[in-house]
Amino acid sequence: MAEDLFKREHVQHLAALLFLAFFIGNDASLGLVWADTWVCPRPGQADLYTDREYPGCRQLGEAKMYSPVTIFPAPKSSPGGNLSPSVAKNISSDVPPQQQSRKPSPFSDVSLSLPLLSVGQDTVGSITGSWTGFVAQLIVGYKADGKGPEILGDWNLLPASAHSFYTAVVVASRAVGYDPRYLTVRILVPSRLNGPSAGGMFAVGIASALLGDPIRQDVCMSGTIEPDAEIHPVGRLVDKMNACRDLRKTTMIVPDGLDNSHLNFTGAERSIQVIQVHTLAEAYSAATGQALRQVP
Repeated sequence: MAEDLFKREHVQHLAALLFLAFFIGNDASLGLVWADTWVCPRPGQADLYTDREYPGCRQLGEAKMYSPVTIFPAPKSSPGGNLSPSVAKNISSDVPPQQQSRKPSPFSDVSLSLPLLSVGQDTVGSITGSWTGFVAQLIVGYKADGKGPEILGDWNLLPASAHSFYTAVVVASRAVGYDPRYLTVRILVPSRLNGPSAGGMFAVGIASALLGDPIRQDVCMSGTIEPDAEIHPVGRLVDKMNACRDLRKTTMIVPDGLDNSHLNFTGAERSIQVIQVHTLAEAYSAATGQALRQVP
């Protein structure tokens, strides 16, 4: 019965399908996305996060590193893919009072091309394997009724990536001082994408659309986005660098919490400069050449 209802809504509201409902019953899959990252204790120093397996290191669990903003499924009868009242309340509580006190200025839809890096599921412990680089389309628009954010996607965005995209919307809008309740954000992905590693690129793209700064044409990026606007570690960076090269990019932005020493040598071989970042502000500056700031 629930499946039939879902299919009817998909037919009726395909253009505005709220993909967050896709999370229902898929929580078990979220724990798979960190299967290729390890954490290594170092006495007297911060733990080392690496995409290589060393003696004494433990496999990194998804819940340990990725703590996205709370998400609730959309109501079964939500017209046009709008968020449920519970989600709207959650968003409102996450918006600073100074943003809630004024209605942001409307703007025309902004469409951006985002380079995304994807890797296949290979044997745990392997640091090489299949990779894909592709370009997604991000559309950011103004939602006049203030009942957003309206977050839309397609079937290629699998649960963990959709989770990360939602977090990116909230974090990026908060970082630039734009009330997310007045936003419609859509991502169109030409290939299946799972895991949170595109979250940093999502957040950079959304902030770029709101501030009007173009993303450099030579840049690719891999790293998660956290609710505190930090960029956190991901695995399989060597493979993702190959995907970056396939997209003809010459600069790769990566989290600085990893053992990235081998990436500099690999990047030099592929004529790719590696830039390490820890926060959304640093990633934004590296990707656009501009400072992350408040909207006018």
